[in-house]
Amino acid sequence: MSDDGGHTREWQLAALDTADRCWDGIVAVVTDMTESTVNQRLSIPGSNSVFAIAHHCVEMTRWWLGTFGCGLDLPRDRAGEFEATGTRDELLARIAAVRSESSVWTQQMLDVGIAGRDARGTTADVDLATVSAQWVVLHVIHELAQHLGQMQITRDAVRA
Repeated sequence: MSDDGGHTREWQLAALDTADRCWDGIVAVVTDMTESTVNQRLSIPGSNSVFAIAHHCVEMTRWWLGTFGCGLDLPRDRAGEFEATGTRDELLARIAAVRSESSVWTQQMLDVGIAGRDARGTTADVDLATVSAQWVVLHVIHELAQHLGQMQITRDAVRA
């Protein structure tokens, strides 16, 4: 941590709390659906199932924090993420695992810097050579919040 009167620690705790709130919302949406509806797509072209969106959130987090942030070799098939299907239980287990791992990865990345700047696996329009660890954390939170909203709308539309 830094010697800035605790602001770095406060920022980090706020970021982790915000990410946890997003993950809590994602878990709530997934558990609120049945096995068949969690994999159901809307009739709107380009729509994704709640399963696929949540799976993408897991893989996006693994890539940004684990692969890019910490230099881990975690395979990613970004295009295939939106075709993913499966059971609620397996998805909830993957979410629980990435939540646990992401706090470790975040701490490591903030402490020692970004270790995987050469990694490729994102379509984000950003210069990977210059982004900060804090930017990566905020980007993950932004993506989680955005996709939580998509999941909530998809759940509501599937039920209608």
